Amino acid sequence: MFTLFSTPNWFNGYDLLFAAVNLVVALLIAGYSWKIYCINKENKFGYFSFAFILIALASVFKLITRGLIYYTPWRHAATKVVAPIVGMAQAGVNFSEIFFRTGFFLSMITMLGAWLLIYFVSQKKSGRLKNYYETSQIGLFIYLVGLISLVSNFKYFVFYLTSTVILGITVLNYYKNYLNTNKNRNAFKVMWSFILLLIGNLAFIFVFIFDSLYAVGEIFTLLGFFLLLYTHHKVTHK
Repeated sequence: MFTLFSTPNWFNGYDLLFAAVNLVVALLIAGYSWKIYCINKENKFGYFSFAFILIALASVFKLITRGLIYYTPWRHAATKVVAPIVGMAQAGVNFSEIFFRTGFFLSMITMLGAWLLIYFVSQKKSGRLKNYYETSQIGLFIYLVGLISLVSNFKYFVFYLTSTVILGITVLNYYKNYLNTNKNRNAFKVMWSFILLLIGNLAFIFVFIFDSLYAVGEIFTLLGFFLLLYTHHKVTHK
């Protein structure tokens, strides 16, 4: 079975469960954020909602990719669809590698796009995208996200390292927000949500040393999403 990095064999299948739960939680967070946006019309909540739709998409790509690799009947069915495009006559075509690289690329590009969007949202209002520069900045970041995702398809840690840097800066922004809101409890929970997500990404970076860190990364990522969901639920049900 082709993979880009080592994961513990005992965790095979469980990662599908984590991806499915992440998908549901991400959609719920997106829904709550959109509800807040509809109430107060602050664009940051609309952007936050869209960011978690991207995260949900990343989870869908992960589910499909892992499912194709784990379950032979799925892979055979997908191979029949892809083979005419790739060229069945070509000897040595590794369809597992094609499925994994394509799925991993789509998952990375949507996830990095989400982290960057959340980073922008986490900045002070004066530091966010200005309308005058918005088009050029978005174009630049789309290019960078695509480039990083492409490189990460061959060196996975580039993706997780980039995600860690973005999340680290985002945590700092939410820490400043926590202090500027007189240590508001909800701001504190949001900050800790992204600290948990940051820890999860740090664990993913080092799976080449100890593959069980992959499970640690999944657990901390899910905890971060759950805490964020709980916070949004509390805000919308005041």
